[in-house]
Amino acid sequence: MMRKYADNLKNVHLFSALKENEIDAISRILFVNSHYKNQVIFQEGDAGDALFIVLKGAVKVCLYDEEGREYVLDVIGKDGFFGELALIDELPRSANAVAMESSDLLVIRRQDFMKLLTENPHIAIGILRVLSRRLRVADERIRWLAFLNVEGRILKYLLEIGAKSGVKVKDYIIIEKGPTQIEVANSCGCSRETVSRMVASLIKKGIISVRRRQYTLTPGSLSF
Repeated sequence: MMRKYADNLKNVHLFSALKENEIDAISRILFVNSHYKNQVIFQEGDAGDALFIVLKGAVKVCLYDEEGREYVLDVIGKDGFFGELALIDELPRSANAVAMESSDLLVIRRQDFMKLLTENPHIAIGILRVLSRRLRVADERIRWLAFLNVEGRILKYLLEIGAKSGVKVKDYIIIEKGPTQIEVANSCGCSRETVSRMVASLIKKGIISVRRRQYTLTPGSLSF
């Protein structure tokens, strides 16, 4: 029934190393959920029983502290995936997922996925390789959050966005429709006022330029 989404799965990094017949097998256990803007998809502590793939829209994965302040762990766009740990460890959700705009998600339930892996071990091996790389990226993010100052964290965050969705023009990376100052603050563990000061400082140093929500980065001038 969901064979029509096989082409979408080919663009999902989690499944990029799989063969055509393996992609077809996964497409047959999918179903689609739609979410409106700001709708909570799941909350920290909820039972985790599914993997989600963004077919359309964008989803933020975030945490809240005791005072309700938000920390954005990641923003997942088209062809991105989240909730994959629930397919393996059967533990409660470790973060919150919220639709940032009207979004359509492909959903794979754990019981269907585990049955598929039992019958197709090659799929399991390919997916484990991708998950291992994702964990390495997470480790690197923890490292720069722990050891860089605020200015460094903001630069790293913008470089991550640039690597994912920016356009390289000569020696520059241009991010169209970049993050708001509040989004930067939530992702870098600081206040919006601090982001404003740090961005102004970076502009003065010639490291970045900002026009509305367009960021232009000069990677050659960055040092950490």
